[in-house]
Amino acid sequence: MRVALIGAEFEENLAVRYLRGALEQAGHEVLQIVFNDAHDIEWTARTLARTGAELAGLSMVFTWRAKQFAQVAIRARELGYAGHITAGGHFAAFHADQLLRDVPAIDSVVIGEGERILCELASAGCDPRGVRGMVCRRGGAIVRNQAASNPPALDDLPWPPRKQPLDSYLGIPITNMLASRGCSHACAFCSIAAWHRMCGGPRLRLRSVEHVADEMAALYARGARIFNFHDDNFFLDDADAMLARAAALREALAQRGVRRIAFAAKCRPDTMDERVLRVLVSAGLFRLFLGIEAGTDESLHRLGRGQTFRDNERALRIVNELDIHTCFNLLLLNPDSTLEDVEANVAFLRDHPRNPMNFCRTEVYAGTPLHRRLEKQGRLLGDYWGWDYVIADPRAQAAFEVITPAFRTRNYGADCLHHLVMAVDYEHQLLSHFFGSTGALRRAVKAFIVEANLDTCRHLQAIIDAVRALPERADRPLIAARFRVAVEQDNDRLSRKAHSLLQRIRSLAVQRRTQPGWVRSAAAAGIAAALTIAACKDQTHTTETIAPPPQTDGVPPTHPAEMAPEPSEVAADASAPASGADAQADASADAATDAALDAKVPPVPATHMHERVPPPPRAPKHYTEDIPPTMPRRTK
Repeated sequence: MRVALIGAEFEENLAVRYLRGALEQAGHEVLQIVFNDAHDIEWTARTLARTGAELAGLSMVFTWRAKQFAQVAIRARELGYAGHITAGGHFAAFHADQLLRDVPAIDSVVIGEGERILCELASAGCDPRGVRGMVCRRGGAIVRNQAASNPPALDDLPWPPRKQPLDSYLGIPITNMLASRGCSHACAFCSIAAWHRMCGGPRLRLRSVEHVADEMAALYARGARIFNFHDDNFFLDDADAMLARAAALREALAQRGVRRIAFAAKCRPDTMDERVLRVLVSAGLFRLFLGIEAGTDESLHRLGRGQTFRDNERALRIVNELDIHTCFNLLLLNPDSTLEDVEANVAFLRDHPRNPMNFCRTEVYAGTPLHRRLEKQGRLLGDYWGWDYVIADPRAQAAFEVITPAFRTRNYGADCLHHLVMAVDYEHQLLSHFFGSTGALRRAVKAFIVEANLDTCRHLQAIIDAVRALPERADRPLIAARFRVAVEQDNDRLSRKAHSLLQRIRSLAVQRRTQPGWVRSAAAAGIAAALTIAACKDQTHTTETIAPPPQTDGVPPTHPAEMAPEPSEVAADASAPASGADAQADASADAATDAALDAKVPPVPATHMHERVPPPPRAPKHYTEDIPPTMPRRTK
């Protein structure tokens, strides 16, 4: 059977690629249609209609893009597509009944991990009636089939097919990995725990170390040298068990001939263990996305994080002492924030300016404790396409209404300032890891991060001070517009610095890898071969997705198988100046390099530095945890 899978792919989308791998192993032909942006709805629908696929799967994971996928289904039907359309992912599973009620173009919804369910649906000739784990229409009614059996052991799944060629940074190929699925925690704003309650099976499942190492070694043989782990939490709660797992992975990679690599992972502050980090750094860990989430105990408690302010401070101290590139997002506002708590979170950012970061408001998703609480309190606004709320403290709500538009271009989009800061630190860390940096460049990078973060804190504090002085009926949009002008002026200045630093980093990488001595050393470390295989492309590995505040009424302002549309359709204190002796040594050591940096060397496009902030106007990077842009609000 021919199957079309439709989903985003700013970087390798393992959610879709695992489904594709399972279907191909079962003997089906799979067409992967890349759908990254609302502007591509027409192209995506026409492509689907032309495929002749008997089965189409929509990857409806994120609330903020759900309507776009529904519009693809509707438009494909208008164009004559007659195959079976099923939807899967967190959003679709939590809203299966509503989707089948409101979107006739969609025939069924998958509840649970899709590898086994989709294969059974295809084997059944697209008749969902006897397929466990599906919701479908029958005789005019919406029917839930028997729940799917527990998902398979992760080692039993086929490896996901990979992009051809792999994405790259500084000419070094990068790929995504999963060593586990699920999470043992239950944050108030996160739907992972609710997903597992609904779908069944263990909350956290691990791949064996041998299985992970086998896949990494196979990808290493293809040229991959950077591995981006997308596990919700790469680190186990049991520090001793995690230490044994980390040491076993390091040994297994060495036994398979995997030499110098770099890999990135996500970590909770309260599960961080310095012994584990040291082992992982020796195996190639260079980057962590750290789940800080809030800078006060009060906010952390409201968010159900199960960690403390001291956990956050300790974690940041450890990663900076070990010189691991680390970035984080802060949920600056939540439904019960007070203005004082917002100010305390800004103070946390001000006290910890050495790491790239971004911030946003806490959003509401179905099935979460936060959703249930706001629903019980009668505070939910909007509908399942995008829930909204008003912050209980009017002053904190006023701050939200000023901060969001003022910081729109700094926080949201592929090239926003906070993502550029993450890109600078990410690429410099890769440069240092694979090629070696210079003292002068390192200090410039670290000083820039501090400068940009403190500039953000200065603007946030100014907004908080202004909100305190606002009369009740003040013109908040006008005030927001004034602050936006000030923020964007600094955006321009700081963005120029960021692009200049990125050019220096990329130019130095080009220079270093053409030096005979480096080439010999790289060959010994297994790097040089990867550079000859690498393709430099735009991709997306630097952010993690966080949804935008939704638009609601009556609310205060607030292979050939892959198809995509053509384009036309830190240890040292960064703020400390070098001593006279150090400065003289740096000037001497860097003289030849600085001359090369001034040369016009074509930049190497970067991609995997953030956990992205959607929706990007074009392919974003892998440095951040993505935060989609805020939608405009309407008032009564």
